[in-house]
Amino acid sequence: MTRGAVEAHGYTAGICEQSRWCCYARRVADTKRALVVGAGTMGSGYARLFGSGRVPGVELVGVVDLMEERAQAVAGPASAASFTNLLDALKETAPDFAYVATPDALHRSPVETLANAGVAVLVEKPLATTVEDAEAMTRVAAQTGIHAEVNYANRWNPPFAEAKRFIDRGEAGEVRSFNVRLNNPLSTPETNLGWSASTTPAWFLMSHCLDLAHWLGGQRAKTVYATAGYGVLSELGISTPDWVHAVVRYEDGSDGVFESLWILPDSWPGVLEFDFRVTGTRGRLDIDTTRQSLAVTSSRHEYPTTLNWAQQRITSFLRAMDGYERTVVRFEDALEVTRILVALHRSLDSGAVEPVGG
Repeated sequence: MTRGAVEAHGYTAGICEQSRWCCYARRVADTKRALVVGAGTMGSGYARLFGSGRVPGVELVGVVDLMEERAQAVAGPASAASFTNLLDALKETAPDFAYVATPDALHRSPVETLANAGVAVLVEKPLATTVEDAEAMTRVAAQTGIHAEVNYANRWNPPFAEAKRFIDRGEAGEVRSFNVRLNNPLSTPETNLGWSASTTPAWFLMSHCLDLAHWLGGQRAKTVYATAGYGVLSELGISTPDWVHAVVRYEDGSDGVFESLWILPDSWPGVLEFDFRVTGTRGRLDIDTTRQSLAVTSSRHEYPTTLNWAQQRITSFLRAMDGYERTVVRFEDALEVTRILVALHRSLDSGAVEPVGG
C-alpha cells in the first residue's frame, strides 16, 4: 500500500467502526507509545496516522531515520522526538511497539534489535527479500516472545475482508484461480520512492497480491514462473523492471496469474490500479480497489458495501498485543510470500519454472 492509499482509504471511519475503536481504547490500560523506524513513504504516512489522534490509544513518541532532517520533518508535526540511532530511540522513548518501514531489504537489523529489547513489532511488507532474513526474523520473534506482525494491510481492506467472509462461508466453493493486477503510476518509482532501483515491482507491489492469495486460498505455493519487461525505467536511470508477470501454482492444483507494473501514466485516476479476481467451483469475486468495490457472483450477483480500513489494521495489531484477538499476519505467513518472491526472481534470471521450496 502506498502513502496515498493510507491517506485515501484509512483516515475516515464508519460510525460503527469508530464506536468499536473507542470502546477498545477505553479497555486498554495505557496509551500505546509508538516508534516509527524509517521515515520514507510508508513510515511518514503511518507516523502521521499515529500522530493524528485517529487511532485511539496510540501516541507517536519517536521517529528514527538515518537522515536526520527527514526524521525531524516527520516527527515534528506530532511533537515527537527524532533520532538517527535506534538504540538511542529505544532508550529515550521506551516504546510499546515499533512500526518498521525501512527499505524492503533492510528490515532484519531493526527487527532483531527491537525483538531483543522486548518491543512489539509491526513490519512493513515484504518481511524480507531473502529467505534467510525472513527465517531469522521469524526465529527471533519466536525466541523473544514479542508480539510480531507484518503489515499486509490489505487483509483489512473492506472488499478483501468481505471476500474472505464469502469464501470462508463456502459460497465460492473451492478456490481454483486468481487473476490479479496491482500497478502504480510512473511517478512512484521515478519520484516517490527514492530506493526504487534497489527493489522491483514484484517486491513492492506483487507481495500484497501473493499474501492475499495465500490468505484467501489457504494454500502454499509449489512453483512460480515469471517474466519481466525493461526499458522505460532504465532510460530514467532506474535499474529495475518496468513490470513483472508471474504464474504461481499452488499445492492443491489451483493457480494464479499476477501482474505488477510501475509505468502507468501519471494521469491515472488514483495512486494505484488494483483488480483482484477469484474464481471458485461455485462462485466468483471481482474486487476493484480503485473504486473500493466488490462484486460477488454465486447463487446471485451482488455488490456488498465496504468501508475504510487502515485504522482497523492498526487497531487489530493493538488488540492482538493485548490478547483480545489472535495475530492475523504472522511472520510465518510473510515468510511464505518471501519464498515465492525469491523463487520468482530466480525464474526471471533462469527463464525456467522454479520450485518455491519449504
